[in-house]
Amino acid sequence: MIKLSDGRELTADMLKITQREYRSLFDKDQKPEEEDAIIGKAFGLTADEVADLPQPDYRILGREFFRAAKGPLDDPNSQSASTSA
Repeated sequence: MIKLSDGRELTADMLKITQREYRSLFDKDQKPEEEDAIIGKAFGLTADEVADLPQPDYRILGREFFRAAKGPLDDPNSQSASTSA
């Protein structure tokens, strides 16, 4: 969960993002508006709401999005976690 400068607390829900959408974030031809829409979708925000955030909040949002995107792979209780000692 993150807290924006206006006091809103947001949590990334990566179940709202498809793999196709996630991959498109790494497409150099992707338009910023489309990236904002995808990242915003995970937090329940519109592309315009994301684009209108203060720059520090935008960075916090992006950092949390990518932290959440890799988070499930870091879960030690995940079935894909190594069981070797």
